[in-house]
Amino acid sequence: MSSTDFDKIRADATAEVERELQGVDDPFQRRVNAEELRSQANMEMAALRPERDRLLAAAALYRYERGIPARFGITNLQLRRITAAALGTLEDVDNPPPYPLPMLRTTVAEKAGLPNPDDLMDQAVDVAVRYEAAEARRDAALHHVDAAHEAVRTAGGRVKVGPVERPDFDRVRQDAADAVREYFDRLDVPLEEKLRQAAAVADQAEEELAALLPERDEALLSLAFYTTARGIYESAGISRPGVTRVQQKALGLPRDANVPVRAKQPDAARAAGVPFLKDAASELPAAARACEAARARQSAAIEIRDSIVRQLAAAPHNWSIERLAVAIDRDNAIIRRALA
Repeated sequence: MSSTDFDKIRADATAEVERELQGVDDPFQRRVNAEELRSQANMEMAALRPERDRLLAAAALYRYERGIPARFGITNLQLRRITAAALGTLEDVDNPPPYPLPMLRTTVAEKAGLPNPDDLMDQAVDVAVRYEAAEARRDAALHHVDAAHEAVRTAGGRVKVGPVERPDFDRVRQDAADAVREYFDRLDVPLEEKLRQAAAVADQAEEELAALLPERDEALLSLAFYTTARGIYESAGISRPGVTRVQQKALGLPRDANVPVRAKQPDAARAAGVPFLKDAASELPAAARACEAARARQSAAIEIRDSIVRQLAAAPHNWSIERLAVAIDRDNAIIRRALA
């Protein structure tokens, strides 16, 4: 799988803005020039976005593979939003639905009129590169326009933020699990096919969770280390000790070590390479909601999968452990646990 160095693309675009503004000593003129650069980048992004979103959604459905969001320089949550919007299923930008099941993706993509040329991935990567470069130019210009905000952060202080949303995670988990159970309650297919689909839902949720957790933790760390936000564990869907453990890992600390006192955390986080995310206050609840929903879908699907495994292992089906393991693409130990 080829990859594109989006970090370099963004760095080059940022350097382009810095060159444009270099030597403009008058603060007022510098702000005017930066506003113009930001406006140009915004117009370029607006022109590219429809094509980018159609091609990225098409790639996610026709060419899905593990790690595909990174091919386009975006996160899993962003690609889910783009794909759901293209399919007309995006009702809540903070809570985009999961991708369709693998066996349904081609059908729903064709129904939505998404393109599928032979060089789809090449086209999608190309437009993603142009979009990311424009976005980097926009962000670089914004740093100069909003210099006061940047100065606060780089000086080591904390950025002031308002209250961060605290989702009803019990409801999020219940709704996600109920959706899986209702789908399988309505599914009128042979037991073998039902097993295959339950395994597919569990696997897909596991993949989504693995992709979403780093996004949740990046937003959590940005709020914890660089802002005035308090009680962010309630916005992340985890416990206070859970937040501490995420901080320890980010700073390279063992589990029994103390996280630096609050006044020293911004410097420690920057030294460890923890990024500051300007949209962390909105991204954390959205990413956490998606994580908990994926975790709940996985648990519900595994429960259904294991129930079907026990049915197929019993009379009159009498499937062997080996046959069941092949059917769900797991090792024999998983089947033995289900049967136990």
